[in-house]
Formats: sequence, C-alpha cells, structure tokens
Amino acid sequence: MQYKQHKDHHPFAAVMPTKNLAYYIYWTISIVLAPLTFLTRFTIVIIGIILNSVSLSSLIKGQNMDLPLKPLRRRIIRFFQILSSKIIIFGFGFTITERNKHLKPKQTENVLISNHVASSDPVVYASLGFTSFVSKEQVRQIPIYSTMAIAGQGLFVDRSARDGSSLRKMIDRISDNSGNFPLLTVFPEGTTVNQASLIQFKRGAFSAMKPVSMACIRYCQRFFNTSDASQNKVILQLKTMIAIWNPVVIDYMGILAPLQGETDVEFANRARNQYIERYGFVACDCTWKDNYYFNSLANTQYEDTSDYYKAHFGPEVTRQNKFVIFKKNLKLKNE
Repeated sequence: MQYKQHKDHHPFAAVMPTKNLAYYIYWTISIVLAPLTFLTRFTIVIIGIILNSVSLSSLIKGQNMDLPLKPLRRRIIRFFQILSSKIIIFGFGFTITERNKHLKPKQTENVLISNHVASSDPVVYASLGFTSFVSKEQVRQIPIYSTMAIAGQGLFVDRSARDGSSLRKMIDRISDNSGNFPLLTVFPEGTTVNQASLIQFKRGAFSAMKPVSMACIRYCQRFFNTSDASQNKVILQLKTMIAIWNPVVIDYMGILAPLQGETDVEFANRARNQYIERYGFVACDCTWKDNYYFNSLANTQYEDTSDYYKAHFGPEVTRQNKFVIFKKNLKLKNE
C-alpha cells in the first residue's frame, strides 16, 4: 500500500510507526498470543460494560440528573463508574501511569481540560476518578456511553446550536464551585486528533474565566496508530485488545488562571500553547469539521472546511487517499 505524507503537518492523518526489529517482535508475540489474549480481554470488557450499564441504569432511574444528587447516591454512582471503567481499561490491556500526581485535580476544582486522542479517553479518565464530561448531543443515542455520560452528570452540547445555549450551560456549570456536581472534564478541541498535533481550542471551557486544571493523555505509538482520528473506532479497539502492551500516560500539568483583561479566546490559546511548548505538538488551526471532511463523515464537503484547511491542504488530502504521517519525522517531547 502506497502512503503519502503532505508537506504540511496534518492533525488527523494516521501516525505510522517505524517498522524496526522491535516492531516485528511486538506484533509476532501479539499475534501468537491473540487467541488467548483477545478472548480473555473481550470477556473482561463485556463484564465491565454489563456492570456499567446495569448498575448505573438502576441508580439514575427516576432521578433528575440536572439537579444535585444526594451525597450517598452520588458516591455510589461514582464508585460504580470508576470500578466499571477500571475493568474495561484492564480488558483493553491499558496500563496507566500518572505523572505529577501532586498536581492531580480535586473534585472541587472548576474544570479539567485535556487533549483528545481516542474515544477511549473518557474511560481512561473515568478510571482515575474523572467521571463527568462534555459530550456532543449525539452521544445520548449511543448505548452504554450515554448511560455513563448521564450518570456522571455531564453536559450535552449541540454543535449546530447558534443561540449560545450550550455555551451558557458550560459557563454556569464551571462557575458553580459549590461541590454539588462532579468535576467537569472538557476536551476543548471538540474532536479526536492524532497525538502529534493540537487544533483550535474551543472557548467554552474558558468562557467562565475561571482557573482550569490541565492534563495531557498520551498513548504509546511505537507499534500502531493509537488515535481514532484516522481510523474506524471498532478496528482500533480490536487492535488494542490483540496488542500485548498498551501503556497510557496521564501527565497532570497544574492550574492555569486567566490574566487580567484577557478574553476567553486568548485564554484558550494560551492554554493550548502550554501543551505545544511542553510536548512539542504541532499547532494546526483546524476544526472538527475538517476532521469530518478528512474522514468522509456526515457528508461534510470541502466547502465546509476551515480557511486553515483550505490554505494548507486541498480537496484531495483525505484518509481515503492514504495521507499519513510517519512517526520518524515527528519531534515530540517527553515521550
């Protein structure tokens, strides 16, 4: 298969590993052990999903999840969210390392922001105690994910809304530091990116002009592309369950406060620059619509892409046309 790499860095293209001796040893062992590891892990994931669905469905039944819950019910819900997430994470073969744990946010903080690499990100964070997320409205229709999102008292935002209602909901939630709701986790890019780039941060998490806690999630990309920004989610999850070793690092970065006279957009850009300077990510001012176009999703047309995408890429730069990034050409830090 003939892959192509564009002259400009693409935030949604697959990151292709270097095929050296370690790569072939890794996949040889993984494939030989696959009949055992895959069946075992698949069974564990199913157990975690059933526990998640049954326990949380019964606990939230008849409850108004837009209002504060009684402390005991909230603690029980959180316990089952963390437990089921840990089981699912174990089933996927992830081993999580937390760095700078002294900077790990408390539930009383305003908001936690993170880069977004894969659909497994929320499950990884939930296993560490961060159980409330901002999700797109369509997540309500996805079994299991919807139950977990609702149980965590997260927010659902409508990307197509033009009346500012989604932004107001986020500002109200982040401004509420009463401790009546779980700490909200936000992925300000609004879509998954290939772990080599950062696209524009949406201003929602910053519009309350409250300090934000920051964390960075990174998967090992030495042996396969770990982002679903450029591949089918199910295929990625199958690869993950077959692979023998799947380390994930969560790096807590501390709190970033707004500066006097700073706008929410400037605050968001300053937060993004913290990630870029610390990890060597490439800044690409793309949007989630560019991701949809690259992956041919939701009938998104080239005309719908951002000015940045049009200026740096062209209509032929799509996943279908085999555009990728080769890991050997990246200069990331602290891997």
